Amino acid sequence: MSEISYGSLAFDDPGEVERAARIHESAPLNWDPSYLVTDARVANWVKFLGEAASNPDIHIGVARSGSELVGLHWLVMGERHDVSCAHIQSLWVDRDHRKQGIGKTLKERGEAWAKSRGARFVWTTVFYANQNMIEFNLRLGFKAGQVEMTKGL
Repeated sequence: MSEISYGSLAFDDPGEVERAARIHESAPLNWDPSYLVTDARVANWVKFLGEAASNPDIHIGVARSGSELVGLHWLVMGERHDVSCAHIQSLWVDRDHRKQGIGKTLKERGEAWAKSRGARFVWTTVFYANQNMIEFNLRLGFKAGQVEMTKGL
């Protein structure tokens, strides 16, 4: 197994950008197996990532094993309750690379970036069915907030 290296998404590499877009778009499959990943949705994320390359308020950290993308952490600066913060949009680690500290390292690097941009806190949403991520976040010092509930009609 290759050593893990950390950095930013290679915005100039169309293959890596497409892979990141597909990873982000596929995340709901973890808690909703009926979710439909479409090429059109992936293309929208590719477009977004193309625009994100020059946006200093967006951070997309990655972990690589050799040239293979094995981790992704995506944050966006903003405000919540009139306080500067960073919203975690996505955290993903390849199944074969989990339990190696990659997610923790990506989060630590993302938090350092957010702090350097003036964020007072980071926040995220986690689907209730994604208990692994809830437990992971709690171990890293996150506090549970409100629970959003929906009912299909």
